[in-house]
Amino acid sequence: MKKMRKALCLLLATTLVASLLTGCGGSSKKAEEKDTLTVAITGDPPTLDPHASSTSSSVNNLNPVYETLVRYDENGEIQPLLATEWERTDDLHWTFKLRDDVKFHNGEKMTANDVLFSLKRATGPDGAKVSYIMSAIDADNCEVVDDYTIVIATHEPFAPLAGYLPYIGAVVVSEKEFTEDPEKAAQNPVGTGPFKFVSWEKNDRCTYERNEDYWGEKPAYKNLVIRTIVEANSRVIELESGNIDIAFDIPANDVERLEKNKDTAIVKSSSTVVEYLDMNVTKEPLNDVRVRQAIDWALDENAILEAVWRGNAQYSPTTVAPVMKYFDDSDTDCRYDVEKAKELLKEAGVSDLHLKLTTAENTNRLNAATIIQSMLAEVGITVDIQSYESGTFYDMVDAGETELFLVGWGAVGFPEPDNNVFGPYHTKQIPTNNMGFYSDPDLDAMLEAQRSTSDGPEREEILVNIQKYLRENLPVIPIANTQQVLGIRSDVQGFTPTPAASHFFHKVYFGEAEE
Repeated sequence: MKKMRKALCLLLATTLVASLLTGCGGSSKKAEEKDTLTVAITGDPPTLDPHASSTSSSVNNLNPVYETLVRYDENGEIQPLLATEWERTDDLHWTFKLRDDVKFHNGEKMTANDVLFSLKRATGPDGAKVSYIMSAIDADNCEVVDDYTIVIATHEPFAPLAGYLPYIGAVVVSEKEFTEDPEKAAQNPVGTGPFKFVSWEKNDRCTYERNEDYWGEKPAYKNLVIRTIVEANSRVIELESGNIDIAFDIPANDVERLEKNKDTAIVKSSSTVVEYLDMNVTKEPLNDVRVRQAIDWALDENAILEAVWRGNAQYSPTTVAPVMKYFDDSDTDCRYDVEKAKELLKEAGVSDLHLKLTTAENTNRLNAATIIQSMLAEVGITVDIQSYESGTFYDMVDAGETELFLVGWGAVGFPEPDNNVFGPYHTKQIPTNNMGFYSDPDLDAMLEAQRSTSDGPEREEILVNIQKYLRENLPVIPIANTQQVLGIRSDVQGFTPTPAASHFFHKVYFGEAEE
């Protein structure tokens, strides 16, 4: 997940009639029976080890197999899953009661020992790729009380713990599988979920079959295929031809055509991802807040949204996305005033400023960079654009070699606001997540305070104040809270995308919608 509410609304927009998003209980005409759901995603998973990758491709290929203690529902509320209930017993300890009727796909019963093993693995050397999210857990001091009760400890008071547990790094794996043959277990996942893993044909597809012994409601169809189709146009063609049922990341150019096609439809969902202009504040004059404010006033984010994302993004004043709880909706207009920007630069004693704007090779970010270059020229800032392959770009960011740069931030799997403020801004997160090297003791104190405060009005007030502080001090300048745009066949019902790009397909069924 490296680098990429008060809820306004989980779904920003949808072009589907309501019956397409209802559950199986609704009435519908019976379509021709189908036993296989085929989904197309944008990349092959680097691994099927849930503790070794948190990329969206890995997450979406593992969701059918693995489950977590809790899960977000369609309203962004945390609901029981493998855990039936939980409570925070003191500042550092949480007690979770587990279901007693869950079996892994190998037939073994899931117990608290598996949960403890999973937490130790996720926070140890095998969990390096998920450590940022899981590091709050003190696995050495977690305690198995009995087969179906576990006490989870944290290193420091960490109120958002339950909100982080839907994350891929917190799935429950089989201790037996990873102890007997960890290499096999990492590539042949054995979980507790509604589907059993069958095979992985690299750079092509993963195949699954319905878990007939699933503890919950079984899927309505038998087989699930998740295909890797990197090229967007190919995903669209396959959707139109009926070879796939759900396609991720539909380009803006294809949305209208798919909406007009009686055999296809578009689902748009808000996301937790915010694209932003980051600034290395160790570079003068970017260490001067007036210069950062001037850059903010010089940018017309609404024009950038329209030109680059073409209706598939909205403005977010900070990196707390509107879909997240405790989003501050009191100041949501973008700031654009060329004369104000010029005044701030003059006040800061800055003229004839030349800056480098760096980005990875990403079409949207390169297009945004070009517009930003033009807008900053209007206030006397000359910008040189540089683009690099992704790995090289992030190496430069980590090394502090950049000045202005475009990145995105958002968690795959959970919309907890702490993730969108602590990682990008806390001093301890420099440079891995705090890519602008921003260090502010007052902000650090607020970030730590909201972590130690239980959900409720007090935590909300702290998080709202954090957003106001970010809006004034501008360690980064948010540009776009992007939407997820997925295409589906018209007979696909019961599919609701999540805001955190971690989707689930077990409630899908096939049927014609009511006319």
